[in-house]
Amino acid sequence: MPEFGDVRRVQTPFPGGLFVVIDGIDGAGKTTQCALLAQFFGERGILCALSKEPTGVDWGRKLRESAAAGRLSLEDELDYFVKDRRDHIARTIQPVLDAGGVVILDRYYYSTAAYQGARGADIAEILKVHHEFAPEPDLGLIFDIAAGGGLERVRARGDEPNAFEDQDALDQARAIFKDLASKNSHIVLVDATQTVGQLKKLVIASVAKAAIAKVAGKPEEAAVCRLFDLE
Repeated sequence: MPEFGDVRRVQTPFPGGLFVVIDGIDGAGKTTQCALLAQFFGERGILCALSKEPTGVDWGRKLRESAAAGRLSLEDELDYFVKDRRDHIARTIQPVLDAGGVVILDRYYYSTAAYQGARGADIAEILKVHHEFAPEPDLGLIFDIAAGGGLERVRARGDEPNAFEDQDALDQARAIFKDLASKNSHIVLVDATQTVGQLKKLVIASVAKAAIAKVAGKPEEAAVCRLFDLE
């Protein structure tokens, strides 16, 4: 086992890195499963970065503040999301992938397509813009839950729905998420009404499948199979 703090012994078994995104409407359980997945890799000594969008710096902070203070114009919202994501990719996502590590991301441009699309933005244009600069995940998991169920969970954890969490808008965002999953082979739609334990098993199995597909036929394949106990 790697010694605590000994970064020289952290493992990087994925050439070009492994990029996993968990997305979906509010209250679907994304953040919990992202943390559990990061724990899975961390306990096995794998270089792993856990992050979320919007970020908590610069443009991302402005977006988070707008959730409480009142939403920006659609044009400004889109602009801030793109700027925040460009910075995030340059500062965190791409360096970890280049080092052969795992990036686990809570929300990505799928959320921009869904939430800003629900507000009237051109979804095809959002996707086009991001395809020009944003790395495509090896696996995208869309956690699917009815808007009412998601809002119940938000309230159950002691929060009040913010400006992004209007039920009608969440219904529209959910439909867009489901459409994205139906049109992209690397995106998997997940029933998020399952228990935390059931979802954890499903997430790890899905990540294992994507990881092994990435290293199939390469020298790293055996090590990755051992990582997921698939020998």
